[in-house]
Amino acid sequence: MSDEPGVSDEPNVSDEHFDLPDLGKLSPRAPSTHPPRILLLYGSLRERSYSRLLTEEAARLLRRLGAETRIYDPRGLPLPDAEPATHPKVVELRELSLWSEGQVWCSPERHGAMTGVFKSQIDWLPLEIGSLRPTQGRTLAVMQVSGGSQSFNAVNALRVLGRWMRMVTIPNQSSVAKAFQEFDEAGRMKPSAYYDRVVDVMEELFKFTLLVRDRADYLVSRYSERKESAAKSEAARLAAIAMSSKG
Repeated sequence: MSDEPGVSDEPNVSDEHFDLPDLGKLSPRAPSTHPPRILLLYGSLRERSYSRLLTEEAARLLRRLGAETRIYDPRGLPLPDAEPATHPKVVELRELSLWSEGQVWCSPERHGAMTGVFKSQIDWLPLEIGSLRPTQGRTLAVMQVSGGSQSFNAVNALRVLGRWMRMVTIPNQSSVAKAFQEFDEAGRMKPSAYYDRVVDVMEELFKFTLLVRDRADYLVSRYSERKESAAKSEAARLAAIAMSSKG
């Protein structure tokens, strides 16, 4: 058995589909020049929704950094499977997710978890729509607001959800305690360490999006999926040959 990199006697690996990563493959062929496209989702329908206010604050910061932003309004989105996927609010959400290169998820913490309003939005985003994957390879920042003392239950759950949706979740996050104290009458966030953390998170998201967006297809390319795709293609080819020979 050789200790030389790239050399192995592993018999279960398909050499045809095994990839040796290198820096050259991480170099984008045509780097994007447009502003990073960020979709922001929040998880409350209240008239004075602190998750919405925090999301709007994040969007302002992202625009100042140079991003193009879209905030999805969850009002009118049906419960998952209660309506067909052709419902206008579902179509809007899926199109925005496909448009995005990064996302911000912000939910209130309710009963120790994210809200149903927020989860419904993600449940309407399948892992695949035909050959398109509306979340895979996109960057993600997570935030939460709490009515009481600081907690991290919602952001931790959002991280699990982001991993399930195959997103690149950045290390930093924001949790705003006693959110009712952190916004003025106009809905703007007051100066505080909480606000500074939101700036940190948006700055980090912007940087990670620049780093990932032109490399996402390569970064999320998986050995098992390449192998499975090749097997399906070969089966389809053989089936086509069989059909043509019958004709």
